[in-house]
Amino acid sequence: MALQISSADRSSTDPTDTDHNAPRLRTVRNEAIAALSRVSATMANIDDADRLATLRDDLNSLLSGLSESPSSGENEELTPVSMGSLGQEILVRVLDYLTWTNILAGRAVCATWRDTARHAMPYVFIDGDTGIEFISRLTSLRSLLPKTRELSLSCAGEISSIRPVVGFKHLRELNLTGVGLSGSHPYLFQMPTLEVLKTAVNEHFEWDLEALSGLPRLKELRCYGNQRLTGSLRSLSSLRGNLTHVDLEGCVQVTGTLADIGDLRQTLTWLNLPWCESVTGSLNDLRDFPSLEAVRLDGSGVEADISEAEPGDFCAINRVDKVMMEALLRRLDSTSNHFVLSSVTCLNLLIHEVAFDLDLGLVSFFPNLQELHCDSGEELVKGSLRSLRDLQPNLVVLSLTFCSGVTGALSDLGDFPKLKVLYLSKTKVNLDVQNIGPNDFPSLSSPSEIGTPWLVSEVPAFMKFLYQRKLHDFFFKWSLHEDSPDFYNPDLGHLPYGDRREKMKRCPFKLEFVQVGPLVGWRWTAGGGSYYF
Repeated sequence: MALQISSADRSSTDPTDTDHNAPRLRTVRNEAIAALSRVSATMANIDDADRLATLRDDLNSLLSGLSESPSSGENEELTPVSMGSLGQEILVRVLDYLTWTNILAGRAVCATWRDTARHAMPYVFIDGDTGIEFISRLTSLRSLLPKTRELSLSCAGEISSIRPVVGFKHLRELNLTGVGLSGSHPYLFQMPTLEVLKTAVNEHFEWDLEALSGLPRLKELRCYGNQRLTGSLRSLSSLRGNLTHVDLEGCVQVTGTLADIGDLRQTLTWLNLPWCESVTGSLNDLRDFPSLEAVRLDGSGVEADISEAEPGDFCAINRVDKVMMEALLRRLDSTSNHFVLSSVTCLNLLIHEVAFDLDLGLVSFFPNLQELHCDSGEELVKGSLRSLRDLQPNLVVLSLTFCSGVTGALSDLGDFPKLKVLYLSKTKVNLDVQNIGPNDFPSLSSPSEIGTPWLVSEVPAFMKFLYQRKLHDFFFKWSLHEDSPDFYNPDLGHLPYGDRREKMKRCPFKLEFVQVGPLVGWRWTAGGGSYYF
């Protein structure tokens, strides 16, 4: 079925008068059906009950007309439907569910849709290879879609100005990624409706945090690697009551202390200041931020100190970075007053270099932990898997790869009811699969890498365990643990890399799964493949 606009809705220059526009009208009709269905569910915020009922009746009537089955045969009959009968309010809600390119196409349908498109508030992404092409697109859209709410700009060429942005009077989010701006552009900070400002990979864009006073409704500030951004964190006080996210990663010229953002105490939920070397202070300055969920301060000048924290402080923190972890360790060494972060559910450490040892027993700081990632810890991460017993009810993900200081037995984790993902490669954990019962590891699934067997005599039970728990993969290969007395690794360091690799391929000390018809088995092989554990 195709959509036919009533004559009252047509403009004198309506392009739908030609047959070649029928496919486009069908596309618009199908998208309108889906959009109208979603609009109907979003009208609960209309307070006037009579008006709400009338609008719902109009929607249902339109959906019924649009969704009628087409007549059989190649010649479809056009069913008259008047979109104008809905009124502009409903049509704007429909258009808000479409992409900005489809909204522009919809402008060609009729005069009503063309006028309504000017009131739509879509997300718009504009890119260009040259500054002239970029500015031309931006200027055109400013007049065609003046009420755009979200605008994302990217341009490979140099641009002297993007002043047409100011023409979007209803703009809520502005994303400048890889825009070739140079110098200062104060007009960008004269948009009273803006709530989210994102900038990234804009190496020559110069501005100061004081300029944010011209964005009184700003809630999220996300700037990545803007090395010419200057100013003090104290300037953020002008956004008190609104600002929830501060992300200034790699903005090396930003200065100030954590005490300077005390005015954001009630609203701040995210603070990300890695590699802001001139930002100082202490974690104690953040202890009474009731909504602060995530902090990342590695590479900054902030001191890892929570000596003043009391029970109930840092009450919303759910992710811990290197600086916070170091502060917890210092507190443990200096006082017997145990301190826990009960809101932390994910602990991801050793992404960057660390300067301290980590004992797995320290997870008692985080009684509700669901994910623990300590990969590439080498000998810095120490302890037995039995140290994780406090996490038994909640732990879902455990990743300790390349942590040669981790010991224990695989069976120590068998009764963790929610453990789904497990990575223990390159640890010293004993894979005692013979001690694991049929009801152990009830939630374990692929992808998981539990490590490698220790002795040749353990291989049959190990491969059987992988197959029974569906952890096997026909593309991967396993080997014995490199510290095993049965491990074979001839000294080939004197050979060129290519010769060394070819010779190792002839050593039958790898394990792999094979399948012949419905039968699955395993065998020793000469190597090859891409992955070895």
